[in-house]
Amino acid sequence: MTERARAAELLVDARERVYARTSRMFLGLFVGQWLFAIALAAVTSPYAFEGSTRSVHLHLQLAIFLGGAINVLPCALLVARPSWWLTRHCVAAVQMLWSALLIVLTGGRIETHFHVFGSLAFIAFYRDWKLLVTATIVVSIDHLARGVWWPDSVYGIANPEWWRFLEHAAWVTFEDVVLVWGCVRGVSDLRETADRTAEIEHAKGRVVAIVDERTRELRASIEQLARAKKLESIGRLAAGVAHEINTPIQFVGDSIDFVGHAVGELVAAASRRRDAFAGVDDLEFVLAELPRALARAGEGVERVASIVRSMKVFAHPDRTEMAHVDLNAAIESTTVIARNEYRYVADLELQLGELPPVCCHVGEINQVVLNMVVNAAHAIESVVGASGSRGRIVVATFRDRGDACIDITDTGAGIPADLRDKVFDPFFTTKPAGKGTGQGLAMAHAVVVEKHRGSLSFDSELGAGTTFHIRIPVVEQLEVAA
Repeated sequence: MTERARAAELLVDARERVYARTSRMFLGLFVGQWLFAIALAAVTSPYAFEGSTRSVHLHLQLAIFLGGAINVLPCALLVARPSWWLTRHCVAAVQMLWSALLIVLTGGRIETHFHVFGSLAFIAFYRDWKLLVTATIVVSIDHLARGVWWPDSVYGIANPEWWRFLEHAAWVTFEDVVLVWGCVRGVSDLRETADRTAEIEHAKGRVVAIVDERTRELRASIEQLARAKKLESIGRLAAGVAHEINTPIQFVGDSIDFVGHAVGELVAAASRRRDAFAGVDDLEFVLAELPRALARAGEGVERVASIVRSMKVFAHPDRTEMAHVDLNAAIESTTVIARNEYRYVADLELQLGELPPVCCHVGEINQVVLNMVVNAAHAIESVVGASGSRGRIVVATFRDRGDACIDITDTGAGIPADLRDKVFDPFFTTKPAGKGTGQGLAMAHAVVVEKHRGSLSFDSELGAGTTFHIRIPVVEQLEVAA
């Protein structure tokens, strides 16, 4: 909807509210005027006498029956269709008839004529100048007709001048000019208000659209940063994994060389007589060492396979949507590939309690645990560099009522009190340049709190270390929002 069309719609709504509010006022006014007219007639002229015979005065009958009759149609319209244009014109006409009736009941007193001016003012509350035209026509016809056939009911005298109604009409017209200007001005104010409101709504819509667009861009950037963070972690860990794999590969190679040499010796020995073999002791040594060499080679292969499996689980989880997974197994895999980050500065201890299958994005939880372990290693590294002692990292899991809990504790320097409120802020970091981007904990908070409807908090004591508490709801069905 365009701004101009919205302004027109708001103007119509505003005028409808004015019509409805003023109609409610007139509904009460008509009932009040009827009761007032009856009371006025009852007090001033309740009875008429014809000789000694007393009867109800005409004024009281007019107040009761004529007043009730002229109220029927407008009151019905005010209840059924308060904002209808015909209702408003009917109200204007009947209000002037009430002025005429009250003038009749007071015997044409000049003071009662002021009710006409008050009625016009009330009608102007509608802010519709056309109603004033209807009211003026009705009051002019009333004064003209009654001035000819019942002049004392209008002017209080039997023989007024013929032009007397023109004098009254002139004063009414004068008030009409003022009230018409007020109605036009009132509508103009409503139009200005509607224009401003439409402009504000349009501007608000543009702002909301811009904010939504920027929010989408920010979310895309955050997701891109999260992916970059994961790739950065994988890249950084790749060097450590390569180092971890190099050692078992080395003794696998050495063992295989030894086995090859031993097999050659055995083949050569088999081709000669035993009494001609000079190196019996060497042969016995070969036979004794051959099983051990094969065992070492098997251990090395299993070590390499374990590292590769852990790397695969971390980097390429089987499912991208939420699924029930063994959280303990995921944590074990993650700590394996993170070993190069902490092994030189800390001992890592797993205290894995019994957990049911947890519905989660296992790849993202792996990343959260990795970030926590790496942060713990870096926190301990700053202390180890000064003291030379090794630190300790404990990863514990347990179930607390309906939550699967992961506590990651380190013996690092702790978090200063003035920085604790900023820990989960994006791009906030206390690490040296090149050590971090400040996205790890922010990403972890988003993953745990927003995606898994869990909680992420921490306790820290300066000089003693920090414990991060991860809580993920354990659900029986896959109803958690992805």
